[in-house]
Parts: sequence; C-alpha cells; structure tokens
Amino acid sequence: MSLIFAKKDMSENICLVSDTRLNHEPSRKLPAYSDYQKNGGLKLFLVNNKKVAIAFAGCSVEAQDAFDQIKVSSFSISQILDVLSTSSSAKNTDYLVCDAIENIIYKISEAQVSPQNFAYIGDFGGYQLLTRNIKHSSGLDELESAMNIVIADSKVKSVGGYCISSISNNGEFRYTQRHVFSQFKGRIEIFNTPTLLPIVSNSKNDTYSYAWTGDENGFGFYFYEAKLGLIYSQLKIQPVEVLTGLEFREFDDCLRKYKLKLPVQIGSISSEEAIIDFSYALYQAGQYQRCIEKITSLGSKINDHPQVYFQANYLLGCCYKDLGIAAENQGSKESYKLLEKAVEHFSLLINDYKPDYSVQTNMAIAYCYLGHATEDLVAKKTCFHGAVNCNGNAVNIDNKQVLPYHNRASANYELLRFCRNSSELNCVVQNIVSDCELALSLDPKHQVSASLKMHVLTMRA
Repeated sequence: MSLIFAKKDMSENICLVSDTRLNHEPSRKLPAYSDYQKNGGLKLFLVNNKKVAIAFAGCSVEAQDAFDQIKVSSFSISQILDVLSTSSSAKNTDYLVCDAIENIIYKISEAQVSPQNFAYIGDFGGYQLLTRNIKHSSGLDELESAMNIVIADSKVKSVGGYCISSISNNGEFRYTQRHVFSQFKGRIEIFNTPTLLPIVSNSKNDTYSYAWTGDENGFGFYFYEAKLGLIYSQLKIQPVEVLTGLEFREFDDCLRKYKLKLPVQIGSISSEEAIIDFSYALYQAGQYQRCIEKITSLGSKINDHPQVYFQANYLLGCCYKDLGIAAENQGSKESYKLLEKAVEHFSLLINDYKPDYSVQTNMAIAYCYLGHATEDLVAKKTCFHGAVNCNGNAVNIDNKQVLPYHNRASANYELLRFCRNSSELNCVVQNIVSDCELALSLDPKHQVSASLKMHVLTMRA
C-alpha cells in the first residue's frame, strides 16, 4: 500500500510527501480514465490551477469514479469534499484534500471530513516509521528524508519506491525540483533481478510514470514520458535491450520475442469498451452496485457491439448473483429478485453465444441460490434442475475442473426430496457419488466432495 502524508511547516505552508504518483501534466485538471489509473502509478493530483492537491489511497477505480463527478469548470472545495466524502463511505478509499490558498488539510475517511494540521492516508506501518523520524517542527527536507527511510525499509510495502513531494507557496502547490533524479529507486519483487535500474532522467516533472511486467522469462519496463523501454532477461543484471524514443505499442511488440507482455491495454478502444473495462475493475473491487450503474448508463449502446454486449451482460449477471447471494445469507427477501436478474442476464448469453465455461458455472451457482431462496416447490425443483444442466454444460466445455462436478453433485442432492420412488432415488444418489468421485480424482483433497459422497452413501444405506 502507498503512503501519503501532509503537514504544515513552521511557515504554515502545507508539505506533502508520497511514495508514488501518477504522472503529472500541468494542463491536466483531473486524471481521465486510462491505463495509468488502472495499473498503479500515483496518487497525487494538482487541480484548480495548482491551488488544490488531492491524494487518494485505496481503490483506484473508486477514486476515479469520484473524480469523474468533480466539476472542474465550477470548482469549489465544498463540492469536492461532498463527492469524496460519499466515495469514502464504502470504506475502501481515503482521501487528502489540501488547499494552498487557505492552507487547510482535510482528511476524508469513512464519510467523515476533518480539518487537521497533519494527516496521512495509506499504509499504517509506513506512517509509524515515518513519524518516528520527524519532529513537530519538521519541514519538507526532514519529511523527504523520513519518507526515503520508509521506502528503503524492506518491511514496508511501498508501491512506487520513490519519494515525491510538493509544497504550498503563495497560494499554489509546486513539486520540488530536487527530485529530477538519476536513478529509479523502486524495489522489484522478482527473484535474482537488480534493485536499481540505471536510468538517466531529464524529466521536468520529477519522475516517470511506468508500466512493467515480469515472470520467469524476464521483465520489462516502459517509461511513458521518456518513451524509454528496458528489457531484462532472466538472471542477467545488465539489460539485454535498451529502446529509446519508441511508443508504447512498439515496445509491447519488442517484448513478444521474450514471451513477455505488459499487463495493460494498448491501442484505442471505444467509449463503451472503456466503460466496460472500468465496470470490470469496479466488479473486482466488490463495488457491485456501482458496476451495475456504470453498465446500465450505456443504455441501448450495449447492443451495438457483440463484445460489449457479452461483457456487459456477463458482468451484470455476476453482480446480481453476488448481491443475491449476500442478500440470501442475510435472510433478505430481495435475494430472489436479484438472483432472478442474474439468471436472466446469463440466459441472454447462453441463447446468443456459443457455450462459455464461466457463464455456465456462474449461472449454475445463481440457479442453486435461487432454488434455496424460493419457497415454491415447483420453482425450487426447476432451479436445481437448471443448476444440474448448467454444470453439465460446463463439464462438457472443460472436464478438468473440480467446481462443476461438485456443484452438479450438490444440485442433485437438493433434488433428492423430489424423487418419487426408490429407483429414482438410487439413480440420483449414483449421480451424486459419481460426480464426487470425479471431483476427488481431480483434487483428492477436495474435502466437501468427500463429505457429500459419504453423506449420501450413508443415507442410502
């Protein structure tokens, strides 16, 4: 987790230090949705002609969603505080808002806004180490030294691995120029790789925003502002290739000969696809309701592109499924409607597309919970039959996965109550035992399958 710390110096100027940041462009009022935002980088933005600094720590898509709501053209501190307060209520993201005109520091956490003389967001362990190395009277120089101690400590997980600082002065914030440095200081958690990369910088904006990848084949860095790429091969300290003056797409092409690929999207995408990508990030962060709102904002545009249509309905199905499961676990009557919507969206994909493993397994799960949620016996039986069929389709697509075998056995177990005679009962029991054995053949330690098998055999005996 990153660390951002703000305090006033003896002249009442606000000093900000951070271990990482997104690239800063003077003309950019607020960051637009981009791959920079999705893949790390920083956390500190100067807005309103550098008169206000906003920093966040936590969920980047949640922060981006909040930034999208800030009206830059009619800028006001009160509107920013309201938007960020609402965003922080989900308890995933905290914010610092620093006003260079009034020299006020606001910390925003869990929907609470509080003016403070000093405040931090992010890593608590890093904050403790930082404050051990500063005094009440410390200014920017001491804060930078303390932050570098935090960054150098291997026990503290630092996102960017380099100190970025800013200070308010005459009603504006400025980045300090001492950070035009000659060495990238980030730690790289890959076995037998250098911890220092020899990069000469002439950047006017303190440092570079970068994307990187790494696996057993080696790793590569691409620095956006410098248009500089570095590719390291496995177990070698010197770079095998230094590529200057090239665009991101060209660097990604160069990586392929080393079987490497940067984990970001390259090339232009439509606004609909961008919203789908953003929605997927919200879904991964557990922001299901926000994900649904983002996708439904597309309206009929969902139908204009097959890929958008598939991904939109898949995400909606998954969101409604997870919301329905949570509601069912809480005993809420809303669970049935939510799970019904999940099945509805998955059904659209089953009708319009070739069979997909993820769609089938998720639809099966939704059917099972829907069966538990309804009190109508006919509907209950239909739901569990639906789960059996979907898991069967998933097995046909990929028979090397444990999940659909076990889930089909579980759905059949729920159907035992509907057996009309011993012959039907024995047939369903045999299906359950067979699926449990297939699951155990793939994973001998799959205890829930072993327990279910033992239970139905005991019951039959």
